[in-house]
Amino acid sequence: MATASRLSRKALKQARSAQHLGQRRTEAEAAGPIATLAVAVDQLRSAIAHLPESGRAAAAARATQTLDQLRQNLTDS
Repeated sequence: MATASRLSRKALKQARSAQHLGQRRTEAEAAGPIATLAVAVDQLRSAIAHLPESGRAAAAARATQTLDQLRQNLTDS
């Protein structure tokens, strides 16, 4: 019984977090693309932080590489 209760609390917490992140994203989109970018980066950082520790470094490196490639593409054009 304790396991089901623990899972229910975790599911509720995840639902509240998803709702909050969705609301932040919607508000940012209303404020414009720069605000949306800032929220998207925050959401990426949060997602990486919630990964198991063994996968965080690789995910952070991949995200950094992707952002660096995007930056380079923008400066080349």
